[in-house]
Amino acid sequence: MPLNTQIQILSVDTGNFYYDDETALHERNRIVRTERRKLINGYNEELDDGTKIHHLGTKEIISQLKERGFVYNEKEINSFCKQYYDNDLFFNKYGEEIHAIVGNDEDVRQLIVNYYNNMKQIHEYVAEAKDTKNQLLKLLQSRVDFNISQDEGHRKIRELRKSTLLDSNGNIKDKNIISVFESAFTRMIKAVPDKLCEDFMVVQVYYFDIIKDLIYHGFTYNGEKYIYFTSSAGQIRTKKTVFVKESVWKKYEKTLMCGLTVDIINEKGGINQNKYLSYIALSNSATDVWEEFDIDKTIVIDDFETLVFGTYDFVDDKDYSITRMSDFVPITHTDGAGMMLPNAFGVTQKNMMIRLPFVKGLLGVFDFVKFIQVNNCSPIVKDIYGVEHDVIEEDIQIIFTKSQFKLWKYFDSWSDYKEKFKKYDCSAGFTNVEENRIENSTINYQMLQSLTNITDEEILEIAGASIDKLNNICSSVKDIQNAFGATIYNTNKTALQKAILLYPELLNDVYIRNRLKDIKDSLIKRYKSGKLQVFGKYTFILPDFYAACQYWFQHIERPDGLLADGEVFCWLFRKSDKLDCLRSPHLYREHAIKKNIAYSGYCDRQLQVREWFQTDALYTSSFDLISKVLQFDVDGDKSLVIGDKKFVEIAERNMNGIVPLYYNMKKALPSVLNSETIYNGLVAAFTGGNIGMYSNSISKIWNNDVFVVGTDEEKQEALNCIKCLCAQNNFVID
Repeated sequence: MPLNTQIQILSVDTGNFYYDDETALHERNRIVRTERRKLINGYNEELDDGTKIHHLGTKEIISQLKERGFVYNEKEINSFCKQYYDNDLFFNKYGEEIHAIVGNDEDVRQLIVNYYNNMKQIHEYVAEAKDTKNQLLKLLQSRVDFNISQDEGHRKIRELRKSTLLDSNGNIKDKNIISVFESAFTRMIKAVPDKLCEDFMVVQVYYFDIIKDLIYHGFTYNGEKYIYFTSSAGQIRTKKTVFVKESVWKKYEKTLMCGLTVDIINEKGGINQNKYLSYIALSNSATDVWEEFDIDKTIVIDDFETLVFGTYDFVDDKDYSITRMSDFVPITHTDGAGMMLPNAFGVTQKNMMIRLPFVKGLLGVFDFVKFIQVNNCSPIVKDIYGVEHDVIEEDIQIIFTKSQFKLWKYFDSWSDYKEKFKKYDCSAGFTNVEENRIENSTINYQMLQSLTNITDEEILEIAGASIDKLNNICSSVKDIQNAFGATIYNTNKTALQKAILLYPELLNDVYIRNRLKDIKDSLIKRYKSGKLQVFGKYTFILPDFYAACQYWFQHIERPDGLLADGEVFCWLFRKSDKLDCLRSPHLYREHAIKKNIAYSGYCDRQLQVREWFQTDALYTSSFDLISKVLQFDVDGDKSLVIGDKKFVEIAERNMNGIVPLYYNMKKALPSVLNSETIYNGLVAAFTGGNIGMYSNSISKIWNNDVFVVGTDEEKQEALNCIKCLCAQNNFVID
């Protein structure tokens, strides 16, 4: 990824668009909340003569009262304080027991009085904070409702108030400037690296009424009007939006959308608004430009899809009943993946993710021309519009699949797309290229917590590599360099990493020693949280492309391919006959234990398959339900593949009786694109996309002692709860 080139843009929030009366209400609300915190936590006051006085907060008062023998909770202390302060009958009311604790201690009496005074003021501040916030919300709602009801000439468009962005020296505050990686969009608008670009900006959402006003009507800044642009999936999770200058959008709209417009999309039936936003956001994701790319040497064809037989637990999305079934499941094996020749466009390629207007996913290296020649089959294949192509005669270098071409139905043909791609000067980008060296990674607590059938000795063995790293972190120069990340796997070394490689004596410096101590402390925290070192690597997941070519070029409906049910191929683990294939998020027992055909002990098959699968990806079988176990598609998803024999043995034992989960995922319906549908879609995503509650609930169940001391019925009930929560989690994500 182009991590060395960044563009600076503005980052603001909805508070930067207030009118004066809204600002006054917001400021008063902020002040009373600040005063409330001071009364709770305590604060210092400096008198005119320079004397400093500390005012105890309620937390400090409670602490001091408890030190003097109080054993009551905060609610009871509040009651004591109120009774005493109101009528001076505190000790009489609570009898000899309280009198024995407090006695006639005037300091305690004063603490109680101070506590009650603080609480009384706190309650007043809470009431005022609620009142000012309600006033602000009503004011915001009335203004957005007014704007929506008016025609364009009578609307009052909000302005990004520049004064709210400036510091005392008249410069834009550092907190209002962020850096974004170079993308197709930044290259398109000719944004200058490391310079502030005001063509687009990020707006953080705190008040929905303000963002509604901005999405419906835009805003002005420095005399330019800005309109809503997009929000990526990550930005939606953090309630962020991207706005762009209207003049910039009009200039580059056809380039960004490869000749389409919102009106054209609406004329052809519309589209789900959030999917549209995510596709538009592709142009704003970090990519390198693919200079050698030639759109004329590409086609797009139907996906490789078959029915796969297997046993699974079906979770009903209506009543959440769970039924174990053995049946055929439709699986799109190439969901998000396409193929490119090993030397596509004259450059040696590795698996990588690509971005074109409305085209995204993973390109896996596979020599489909060699397949055609070896199997003596026809090079003719139909694209998704029914047009036949001779991939050899037309020198096709890349075969995209229908699942990668997100807006295929809004174009008349692939030729139509290609013509518009060239006409409007569109470009292709790539990112996340498969590394030349893939280093070992770590597991996480989710992958560990599902291993409930495990002994203390086995836990210690799993943690062995992490313990060894801590014990040997200073045992040699190389170990210290590794701790600093100065390894052969790191292709983007920092100045410090380069320095300690060039001049190892630098490791004796006091600063380096202190940094090393911090690194060790950090490792201890990571290991305690479950991020343990394992013999495992993250790598792309790819389908059996040989089977896909049998499906496309030989027209075999259920091709044999190179991998059978229960088999995978991963060249990274040539010494491991079995692999545990994992993927995050790991919620249920998603340990896919598979036979690795790349194992050197399977010499004949190893070499036969390696002839075709020449990258370091994890290749999966078209007869396997592994995609339902790990809930992946192949548009760039990665699996943590573990080859450690002991870990695989433990995981395999825990997977006894476990089958994949399967449920009906409803598809989002298309709608007309306009300000209203876009705003409603965003709000639904902002408020309904919280998956943390489900994964946290699952963790609580896994860490319940029911899996240790519970009956078989109790364990099964807990597992069923996890299955339902896992299904609900995926419903929310989708």
